Amino acid sequence: MDYRIALDQATPVSYELDWGTVRGLCWGDPNDIRVVATHGWLDNSHSFLPLAANWSADRGGLLALDWPGHGHSDHRPTGNYYHFIDYAYDLWQLIEQQGWQQLTLLGHSMGGFVSNVVAALCPERIKSLILVEAFGLLVSDGTNAREQLQQGFVSRKKLKTPRWRSHSNFDSAVDARAAQADFSSDLVKLIVERGSELRSDGRWHWRADARVKATSPYRLPSAAVDDLLQELTMPVVVVRGSKGYDKLESALEKWQHKVLKLSCVTLEGGHHVHMEQPEKIAELLKSHV
Repeated sequence: MDYRIALDQATPVSYELDWGTVRGLCWGDPNDIRVVATHGWLDNSHSFLPLAANWSADRGGLLALDWPGHGHSDHRPTGNYYHFIDYAYDLWQLIEQQGWQQLTLLGHSMGGFVSNVVAALCPERIKSLILVEAFGLLVSDGTNAREQLQQGFVSRKKLKTPRWRSHSNFDSAVDARAAQADFSSDLVKLIVERGSELRSDGRWHWRADARVKATSPYRLPSAAVDDLLQELTMPVVVVRGSKGYDKLESALEKWQHKVLKLSCVTLEGGHHVHMEQPEKIAELLKSHV
């Protein structure tokens, strides 16, 4: 499918947060945001281009954000890193700043983990929560705190002068990203288009801040996730890919009893099932927006 039409119909948007600018794309009215879609680690807002091609503008605004350090959003200032909790603060800050109400949060992978935390913090603003290949959080079991901190600090030190490998042409960049993907090269290309740029040296460079590679020095314990998830009073839908994230099932077994209005949908596909089955995701949104 050619997604040029959906891209041409998108309105570029930007929001000033207390550290810099977050950017994204909106389909429909940017002054009437109904859905905020957040992507996974090292993806960008083009992750939702297939869904946007199935979105009706008369249903309000579908906003796909670039996380900080991804896509066209600013990199965090020097001396800052990309801790999970800071992503959550960015989304919570944006929702509070814009005064959005009756919002549906649609999060994929890392975006889903962030979304279920933020929804727990402001449930009065969230109408529904759709988590694609995500539920709960990656947690610490309480016995490896020293190891987690040490790995996090060492990884930060290694990234003191962070950089990515550049590519001689666009196709080479697509091939490099596709080698780490479980979905088609045509879909990979969408992400690479927004996630890379041709610079004056004649080579293609990744836009993402290499500091996003740093290992998290701290993870919440399971008990904290118990407390957060029981605050999810809105309908919550977990979308699983039939060949997706192998730890999702154990997360559901661990925490599904904490969420009163939880339902699960399994679709044919892998970890990026929202890109592989955009029509099904669009149908799901119809009943939750």
